[in-house]
Amino acid sequence: MAETATVEAPLSAADGPVASTVPLSRAVPPVLAVGAFLKNTVCFAAGREARVSHDVGNLDTVDAVRAFDRTVEDMQALGGAEPVAVAHDLHPDFHSTHAAVALAERLGVPAVPVQHHHAHIAAVMAEHGTDQPTLGLALDGFGLGENQEAWGGELLLVDASGYRRLGHLRLLAQPGGDVAARQPWRMAAAALQALGRGAEIPTVQRHAGRVGGGADARARGQQSGHVELRAVV
Repeated sequence: MAETATVEAPLSAADGPVASTVPLSRAVPPVLAVGAFLKNTVCFAAGREARVSHDVGNLDTVDAVRAFDRTVEDMQALGGAEPVAVAHDLHPDFHSTHAAVALAERLGVPAVPVQHHHAHIAAVMAEHGTDQPTLGLALDGFGLGENQEAWGGELLLVDASGYRRLGHLRLLAQPGGDVAARQPWRMAAAALQALGRGAEIPTVQRHAGRVGGGADARARGQQSGHVELRAVV
């Protein structure tokens, strides 16, 4: 696989929104890609290069969303041409997705959803200057997949026309949805349940008083009620 250098730009905001420029293996029409939710970056590709913005951060605060909106405007202006398409993450609820759809409608161009892990592997291919069929293993976190499934740990065959999913980690229940990403014990409980070891999931006792030890603590837990982790799997 041929390697191409990524040209790093200064990271000062005063120097503009572009952090790096990636030479491409072939000329492409102008396309604006607005990234996902975590560690968001914006990219404008045209001709034989792709310009990548500074890391905007996670789009979970008002300041980050405003910074994202400014970056999209700046990157579009620097592109020197109107994009023929606006690419965004497949997840419909990200601010970046909403912004992409609105911008595409305003420009009269298609908004193109891109599967999260496919985007990771395609980006590595671009950095290495290849559009030939490539096996990629994306050991990333959550990305919305086909049929609205939660994907993560994907083996994909990627080429210039798209991708084919060849393998993946075993599907596992995600108790509480996104909450499980912030409370890993939920996924541990789901793994035990999937292995047929649900009886090993411990019981948590909750009560208003201070937790002591021994029988007194167990009695207080029984009086105030308890929650079994097994119930969330």
